[in-house]
Amino acid sequence: MNRWLICLVSTLTLAVSAFPASAATPSDKGQQLFESKIEPVLVKYCYECHSKTGESIEGGLELDSPSGMLRGGDTGPMIKPHDREHSSLLRMLRHEDGVSGMPPEEKLSDDVINAFEAWIKLGCPDTRQETGPTLKEQRYQEAQNHWAFVPPRKVAPPAVNQTEWPRDAVIDGFTLSAMEQKGVKPAKDASRLTLVRRVYFDLIGLPPTPEQIDAFLQDKSPNALAKLVDNLLASPQFGERWGRHWLDVVRFAESSGMEFNFTYPHAWPYRDYVIDSFNQNKPYDVFLREQIAGDLLPAQPHESPAAIEARNIAPSILSCGPKRHNSSGTEFRMDIVDDQINTVCRATLALTVSCARCHDHKFDPIPTADYYSLAGIFLSTEPMYGTIKQKYSNTPTDLLPLGENGPALHAAAEAYEKQLQETEKKLTTQTAALKKAQDAQKLAASAHQKYEQLIATTVVDPKNPNALQGPSQADVDKKKAELEKANAQVTQLTSEVTTLKTKVAELKKNPAPRPQYAMTARDRKKPADTYIAVRGDFREKGDVVPRGFLSAIQIDNTPQIPAGHSGRLELAQWITSEQNPLTARVMVNRIWYHLFGRGLVPTVDNFGLIGKQPSHPELLDDLALKFMQEGWSTKRMIRQIVLSRTYQLSSTPDPTNLEIDPENHLLWRATPRRLEAEAIRDAILTVSGQLIIDRPNGSTVTPLGDKLARSIPLEKLQPPSNQRSVYLPVVRDYVPELFDLFDFPSPSLVSGTRAVTNVPAQALYLRNSQFITDQAQHAAQRLLADKQLKDDASRVDLAMRRALGRTPTPEERTGALQLVQQVRESSDPQSKTVEVDAWAAWFQTLFMTAEFRFLVDAR
Repeated sequence: MNRWLICLVSTLTLAVSAFPASAATPSDKGQQLFESKIEPVLVKYCYECHSKTGESIEGGLELDSPSGMLRGGDTGPMIKPHDREHSSLLRMLRHEDGVSGMPPEEKLSDDVINAFEAWIKLGCPDTRQETGPTLKEQRYQEAQNHWAFVPPRKVAPPAVNQTEWPRDAVIDGFTLSAMEQKGVKPAKDASRLTLVRRVYFDLIGLPPTPEQIDAFLQDKSPNALAKLVDNLLASPQFGERWGRHWLDVVRFAESSGMEFNFTYPHAWPYRDYVIDSFNQNKPYDVFLREQIAGDLLPAQPHESPAAIEARNIAPSILSCGPKRHNSSGTEFRMDIVDDQINTVCRATLALTVSCARCHDHKFDPIPTADYYSLAGIFLSTEPMYGTIKQKYSNTPTDLLPLGENGPALHAAAEAYEKQLQETEKKLTTQTAALKKAQDAQKLAASAHQKYEQLIATTVVDPKNPNALQGPSQADVDKKKAELEKANAQVTQLTSEVTTLKTKVAELKKNPAPRPQYAMTARDRKKPADTYIAVRGDFREKGDVVPRGFLSAIQIDNTPQIPAGHSGRLELAQWITSEQNPLTARVMVNRIWYHLFGRGLVPTVDNFGLIGKQPSHPELLDDLALKFMQEGWSTKRMIRQIVLSRTYQLSSTPDPTNLEIDPENHLLWRATPRRLEAEAIRDAILTVSGQLIIDRPNGSTVTPLGDKLARSIPLEKLQPPSNQRSVYLPVVRDYVPELFDLFDFPSPSLVSGTRAVTNVPAQALYLRNSQFITDQAQHAAQRLLADKQLKDDASRVDLAMRRALGRTPTPEERTGALQLVQQVRESSDPQSKTVEVDAWAAWFQTLFMTAEFRFLVDAR
């Protein structure tokens, strides 16, 4: 049992009969009750476990100050002055359903509970003086001194012994100094052959061709590498490589995931926006502002329509996350908001702010109130992700029509759809009416015929002519009139139905053209602050908090949120302020990670207190400051790092260094790195000559429409394609097999890093999959088509140069020739594919090597 509750219960048991009988004011009554009965018991029984001077603070609950008492513990406030309904302590005392009863062994008497209720009604007065910050406040203040919340500062690179070694005074100066302090010597420089392959994969994600390798090796100028780097940075493939890194971070996908996984046919424009932004070297601060509030940014002078459309697409980051479309209402909105807060804050600040949804962050200085300040911003924002109203989909939204005529086309298409729906509805109604009229016609015709038959067979009695048996002529005439009326109605309705059917067919034959669409976001009509959801339960309303930002990060002239604005634009300005200590550091660290395989801060997505310390803090700060000062240029930062000597080291291990620094924290060598799934696949397609380098128009998900992914055949979700891997559809739970095997990250999670596994299933795939077999065949056909190759030895050499970027050793050449000959001899001599099969076996062997999948020193 929570000891502070025992203390309070004991106090109230003593105090039940002690209410003063004088005519004191309600305030006096409460103060007397607190001073005479409650405070002494708190001191005697509760402070031991719930005070700054006690042995512990169980449950985060501090009871030795008025503020601590009212604030409550990790699960939020437990008493709310004057509000018995929202004081959860009363429900605990009553042992109500859904809460932990206190005390657990027995329920207290009604008198005790009523006394507690009376004290709350009086406002829970507390006459103690605040004695300084609570322990929680002290911890908050201490956490603010964590390195990541302190602005970066520039420090001159330290002096080094090997003064000739650094090529970049900052990067190499700091890394060499750290090595020298630990007694570690840097590895030798990587060979130019090793370096050219490393740079190609790191910058554009593709292997260099033999011709490109030769061009670099033959360039003896001192700036040969710089020229190569500049050419690769200017390549369209640069944005495809580095754009994919960012798509990992913002959990981009083309379906909703979760229990009912609906396709997102209009997610792909954001993918292209990201790729284009990296190719354009869009300043990173602009890049972030567009994604958070691109729809709210004012137009710039001479801004092109394409640029305006791009920044309107950019807020897709707020819409493409996973969703439970079968839910609705406040729960649905709050889950989306939580995903948005988590994505934006982890992507830009590397902080796990969403951990404060239910209680103050356990480690970082992020109180729950800060979480709901951000939640108010995103609750005032409407995500626009599309989907349609259908079974399991309760929450459709609008989309952004693209193109100069997009809005007009969208309006025309909406009018067309409305007309078609109204016409089809009318057709259905008139068809039903026609059926009803036809049934009435049949009845009238049958009755009329029956009456006529009866008259025709009726015999008149001469003795009594008035005693006719059967209908009169008047009855027959009446029935005839009814039949004529029914015939006329059927004729009319038949004509109407025929006309409507023709109209529907014409409408369907000539539908109004629709524009392309994109996801985005927009402000709601009535932005507003929100309340703290106690313990994360939106049904338990706490205090309303104003929309705002993280209180632990202090920025001069913090943007103020106007009453009629969501606050997204101001949030974007706050995040990208040069005074924000995190934003530049986080991006520089992400860039470093992709070039070295390990960030200067190893926990790339978490710069908080439980994240790891930077290995080279001064270097990180220097690079972050330079990043901002030089226009937040991603390409410039990549170029500086790649041209440093630290980046250009070989991966050759050194026994002495391994003893001192086995994990290479000091960067004394290049760490061997396995290529990501996309680079492996793209490299295979490059070697086979089958890679389609041009960007596709849209996504193969778009023509599938808004459907449950499980209802679509896998071959349509992942159709055969030779496009670059960044353009393959990312449908949650249905990623390509190669992606799944080679550690493609979950597209539902923020993933600044990727796992690297080595499991048998990977080798089995490379040996047995149809994709690898087909590409090996294409590679063999391409090789055999080269008429300049005069013998098998030259073919072995070229195959290896295409696959691994180097020529084989004599032993490797001999082994390859033996393999080719063995396949020839074991094949049917009459087969027309003997040669292709033989050389395909050699290519498949190359694809299976570790050297093909890793960036290591060339032999």
